[in-house]
Amino acid sequence: MMVRMLLLVCAFALSACASTQRTLSYHGGMSDADVMVGNQRFQVWFHERDATVLVMRGAPRPFSQLLAQNLTVFAQDQTLGIVWWGAAANAVLNQMRCSATEVTGADQMREVSYVCDAGVDVRAAVDARREVWRQGVVVAAPAS
Repeated sequence: MMVRMLLLVCAFALSACASTQRTLSYHGGMSDADVMVGNQRFQVWFHERDATVLVMRGAPRPFSQLLAQNLTVFAQDQTLGIVWWGAAANAVLNQMRCSATEVTGADQMREVSYVCDAGVDVRAAVDARREVWRQGVVVAAPAS
């Protein structure tokens, strides 16, 4: 009951944001990739239609739970610079001959736009790699 109430409160808080509808356009459930950048853990979701990924800080858990955690527990933590979010996205994008182009957002979640080399079928590549990525992708921390 408490979790449902917390999620309801978070949903109302999110509804005030212009980016709410965009964030909620990502599929729910578990992330497509669990990424460690240095000593920081991120979850990555690929958008089903657009060339973007949603990157959220934290350990693997369903989308709604991680969203609630990032809006509450991590809400005031601004210690990680933008390069960390790009590094998390590129940890999986680079494996498909793609790369991050722009990082937007705030708090503990970012949306990252990307481009790919000609002929890359992103959906097929993600489907082929998802199970391995969920076991963990590790990359070095970015240089400050």
